[in-house]
Order: sequence, then C-alpha cells, then structure tokens
Amino acid sequence: MVTGASRGLGRAIALELARDGLLVIVNFRSDAEGAAQTQEAINALGGRCQIAQFDVSDASAVRTAVRNIDRDIGRINVLVNNAASGVLKPLARVKPSDIEQSLQVNLAGVLHCTCEVVKTWSGGCSGNRIINITSSAAEAGAAGSVVYCSTKAGVIGLTKSLACELGRKDITVNCISPGLFETESISLHGVNKARLLELTPLARAGRPEEVGFLVSFLASERAAFITGQVIRINGGVYM
Repeated sequence: MVTGASRGLGRAIALELARDGLLVIVNFRSDAEGAAQTQEAINALGGRCQIAQFDVSDASAVRTAVRNIDRDIGRINVLVNNAASGVLKPLARVKPSDIEQSLQVNLAGVLHCTCEVVKTWSGGCSGNRIINITSSAAEAGAAGSVVYCSTKAGVIGLTKSLACELGRKDITVNCISPGLFETESISLHGVNKARLLELTPLARAGRPEEVGFLVSFLASERAAFITGQVIRINGGVYM
C-alpha cells in the first residue's frame, strides 16, 4: 500500500512496485482523477492495483480501510507512508489549524497507517517492510518550513524506534529522505528551485522514478539486512 499515490513521488513509487509484480493499493484522499491516472498507468504496464480512498489523518477511516483490504484483497506486506501536507510559511504566520493539519497528516497519519497494518501481521510477518518518506529539509532545517520540518523529523524518530521494536520479527523499517524532485509540489508550494539547484552538487532535480527505484530495493529481499536507516536521495544537497 502506498499512501498519497495519486501523483508525484507516490505515483512513481506505486508504478515501480507494480513493475516488481506486487499488487499495489493506491491510496488517495481527494484527488480521484489523479488516482485513476495512477491506476491507468499501472494497468498499461501490465501491473495490478486497487484504489483505496481514505484520509490517513482519520484513525477510524484508516482502521476500516486496512481491515477491508486485509479481508478482501490480502495482507499488506509492504507499507509505504508517503502522504504529506506542506505548510510553508514563517512561524509567526502559522495558524493553529496549520499545525494541526501537518501533525495529523505528516506524523499521526504515518502512525495510524503503520499501527493498523502491523496489527494484521500478528499471525506471522517475517520479511515484511515499512518504508517512510521524510524530507531533506527535515534533517537540514529550512526557514519558513518549521511546521513541515518538525513533523517530518518526527517520522525519522518513529522509523528508528519502530525498527527496534519490530526487528525481532524480521520486519524492516526504513526512511527515505528526498531532496528536490520534479513534482507538482515545486510550483504548488513556491519552492525556490534555482537556489536549491545551486546548492545541489549534481546540479539537477531528481526524477520521481528514482525514489521508486529506491523503494523497490528496500521492499525486496536484497535489503533484508537494512533497517532503522535514513537513506538520502538528494543529489548531494545535504551530506
């Protein structure tokens, strides 16, 4: 299951996992058209997928969705927590509602999805994978992104703690930290692309499928001895 898979990195991740032969659950909250486009792209390459609409910040909705998927489709063996909400403004201009939204989607949403999926693994879960998406900004810090960076940094702590908790069950938990990527969020959030490219040794933005390649590796048996890690894919912008 890939949360927030209607566009951007989520779509690229879903496509790559489908290429690997996995049946992919494409989650979305409100972008039905985007989710349908992801489904069409997966079908075009001969992959398999199902669409699941629910809001990761709604604990009850997550519980119902995961139980229904487990009952009707099968156990979720790979969970990719990708859904996120960006609040990019100086702290003095941040509203309580901005803080609540970011906390509920970026951090509580990861906890909701992970908790419900892990509950379905109680009867044997060797080799299962949890892959969380954070951000280079969360590690390096960024002016005007205090709320976003705080919640994404929380995902790193969640990843490391859960890796300790689930390691004895042969479950790996890792975190991917992307830098600047060519997605809709660049224009949506007014990212200063030119400035970020100046700071990036490889002098280009990443391609969404490159994150998909990394998720594909972490989801495979080739990554069976990797857990509790924050893996940076950012062209060298934050070393």
